[in-house]
Amino acid sequence: LQEPGIKFEMSPLVVENPQKCFEKYVRRLPVRCAEATDTVWEKLQGRAAEQILGGHVGKLEFFWIHQSGAECTPDNADGLVCFQFVQGFAANFVRILHLSVVGVDGVWELKLPDVIFQVRQFLLTTLPIDSLRAVVLAGEDDAGKMYFDSDIEVCYQQCRFRWFQLTQSLRRTRNTLTRRAQVRPSSRFLVLHSPRISTDPPAPRCALSPMPALQLRDEEDEAEDGEVLKGFSQF
Repeated sequence: LQEPGIKFEMSPLVVENPQKCFEKYVRRLPVRCAEATDTVWEKLQGRAAEQILGGHVGKLEFFWIHQSGAECTPDNADGLVCFQFVQGFAANFVRILHLSVVGVDGVWELKLPDVIFQVRQFLLTTLPIDSLRAVVLAGEDDAGKMYFDSDIEVCYQQCRFRWFQLTQSLRRTRNTLTRRAQVRPSSRFLVLHSPRISTDPPAPRCALSPMPALQLRDEEDEAEDGEVLKGFSQF
């Protein structure tokens, strides 16, 4: 995608209670779009609170996506993006934890590439970052097979996002009858990555450069039965 078909603008969500606005807005989302992004406030905040391996994470930002002159409210916005700036040891980047558009089936799918394209341009223009990483949820069918909405994946691919990482949170339990360890996935998602390239707008000048290189040492972490294996997120 070289140019968006529909022009959108981004405006910050500035209210005393962003949770109320968020929860009111996500009720408007089409089912397939809602299944691909975090729509539960507590889960979104939990993901935002994750520690990042080799980086300092900024606060979670909320921006309405709307057409020029349109009113920015939960009832009228065309979309919403929630992101964090990450100052890394090797490079600075943005984590997109929620990105969605509203509309009936057959319409929102056409809007989504334009929204992703302009969100990407907006973040590259306003923040001193080298790349973007978008979290997109995957589903699991009755047979336990993981699936991902291919139409949404194509929308990201059209805007220079590529598969970066498949991640899942694991809880280890032990069956008291067979004494065999079981691993149960509690959440699965894809991380799609888009680097800054030569044709992108230049990054703004900023003194907030990447931190010095991180030196890692080998450590063995043990988790007792029933504990969640909590590590550092790599995205």
